[in-house]
Amino acid sequence: MNLVIGATGSLGGLISHRLLKGGAPVRALVREGSDYYSLQSGGAQVALGDLKSPRSLERACVGVKRIIATASAAGRSGIDTIEAVDRQGYASLVDAALAANVQQFVFVSAHGFGPDSPLDLARAKAGTEEILKSSGFDYTIIRPALFMESWISMALGAQLQLGPRVVIMGDPDQPLPFVAIGNVADLALATLDHADARSVSLSLSARAVSYRQVIDWIDEVTGRAIAIESVPPGTKVPGLPTSVLELWSWLATSSIEPIETVGVAVKFGLALETPRSFITRTFGQSSPI
Repeated sequence: MNLVIGATGSLGGLISHRLLKGGAPVRALVREGSDYYSLQSGGAQVALGDLKSPRSLERACVGVKRIIATASAAGRSGIDTIEAVDRQGYASLVDAALAANVQQFVFVSAHGFGPDSPLDLARAKAGTEEILKSSGFDYTIIRPALFMESWISMALGAQLQLGPRVVIMGDPDQPLPFVAIGNVADLALATLDHADARSVSLSLSARAVSYRQVIDWIDEVTGRAIAIESVPPGTKVPGLPTSVLELWSWLATSSIEPIETVGVAVKFGLALETPRSFITRTFGQSSPI
């Protein structure tokens, strides 16, 4: 049994459906009232629960061989705080997994996150990494680069809906590492029961490019002349939620180094999508912008 935490999210949902398509059993931890119809109709067991509820985690872990955890409180509000979900919730999940003798714990963190980061989410994710490393698990920590779906198609696409102009927080010429969500799902699935994925941390990036280069490629694909305005961190950007602006401010003020992960891609059989290919696919003629 594979327990997916975050199964109603973009990455967790993709992982769940690929497991189900391959005939693997899936149990999805879902919150009451969330949209889990496609998971249930696809054959997943539904475990109603929450990272904030240790009892529900204990029930969900019974009979589980592997956990794939992608959930986060980023972008949520109310009682779904980073402290309650990403810090205390994951500590409870590790305890429940240990009690249930889970064999492998795959945890999706992020490239550049560390214990000394000014970003609370980064510190919480780094804390979970440390808990896993000292737990005795066969853990697999995945540290993906910036999701192209979030940091290109959403962060730029939302602005382009308003006109041919984008605001870039920080230096538009700074190279940033990007990766497609589909490739992160590929890696998570490839690590299951893989001998080289035991008690390791794996970074994943397709290629580092600047936002100016990204805009140049969108210009080519759409035939539009898009203007770029560079603004200081903390500036409000039209069309973007507060959670994204907070992360972008951190990104603009931190030294996120480009990473070379060709070896990871080769070892786990991944065909990485490039930023240019992603832009052509996303902003092509069928795009509404």
